Parts: sequence; structure tokens; C-alpha cells
Amino acid sequence: MAGPLLNLTIFTKSTAHTLRAISIATFPPAFLILLIQGIVSHGVLPALGILPLFFSSAFSALLLANEKKCGCQSSGLTGTPIHFVFDVLLAIGLLVLLILTWIFLPDSSGEMIMLGTYGTNFLLCNFLVHVYFTAQQLSEAIAPGASYPSSCPQCQYGPFTVAVKRGVRGGYEPLLDGEGAPRASVDEDRNEGDSAV
Repeated sequence: MAGPLLNLTIFTKSTAHTLRAISIATFPPAFLILLIQGIVSHGVLPALGILPLFFSSAFSALLLANEKKCGCQSSGLTGTPIHFVFDVLLAIGLLVLLILTWIFLPDSSGEMIMLGTYGTNFLLCNFLVHVYFTAQQLSEAIAPGASYPSSCPQCQYGPFTVAVKRGVRGGYEPLLDGEGAPRASVDEDRNEGDSAV
């Protein structure tokens, strides 16, 4: 029987699950390699790549946790404008740091270049994950009949809707009466109640 460390079913659910899980799984080794490279080389690059990697893994962890709490199958992991904005911003941040790292990689010794290159592989991996989601959402938006994910009523409005309560505090009042005609306004109901007394 496999223990909890060998339970990797999240990698087999769907492409969205796998890619979001990869964003989370790449953060610990990337943090270690980039931090060591920054300390040893006395340079900020590529260690500065820890910041967008952190936000990438935090965003992915938040989406996966929300999806697990909601119980839907992958519809909360991509497809809304909020997802698109976050994926684009994270991809741009990762690309900027990748380019800066490749330009200003310290050329002091072969070990530093090798360590920096290994660190940029994690940046590149997360960059490609966010580019995939961005390209997928752009192609769905351009396609005729584009719609947001509809398999889950909680996730179709955004990635963080589990915490948002819907409805009116005093209760839900339908706008239509039983026959489909508009209801009288609340003020008219009150006036009728006052005149009957």
C-alpha cells in the first residue's frame, strides 16, 4: 500500500491539474538552487527569480485548494478573466527575470554558470506553464461561442468564489412571481399592507 508521499494522483487528473501541480512542485528545489547561487556569487540574479516563482506556486496552490474544496473537476483552474490576468502577469515576470538572468549571469566560474543555469530551468518551466494557460485562454476567447467553465456553478464565476457568499443577507426574493410576470415592487407591497390595516 502506497503511503502519502507516493500518492501523486494530482498529476494524473487533468492537464490543468498537472501543470498547476508542477508549478508547486518546482518551487522548493528552485528556491534552494537559486538562493545558493545568489549567496555564492554575491549577485542578485538569478536569485531574484524566487519572487515570481513564489507567486506562481502560491497562485497554483490557491487554485488547487479552491478546486479541492469546491469538488469540481478542473474547471476552477483556468478560464476566467482573473486567471488570465494572473497567468499573464506571472509569465511576464518570469520572462523578464529569465532574460535578465541570461544577460547578466555571472561569468566568474563554470560552477556558478552551471548552478545559475539549473536555477533558470525552473523559471523556464513555470514560464511555459503560464504561457500554456494564457495561450489556451486566448484561443478560447477568440473562438466563436466562447464561454466560461460551466461544469461547476461555484467555479464558473472565478477562482476564489468558495469564500464568497451569494444572495441577499435578508434572504432571496425572486424578481418574478409564480407565473413569470414581474412582481410588484416592495414599496407597493408595503403600501398595500398599510392600507389594509
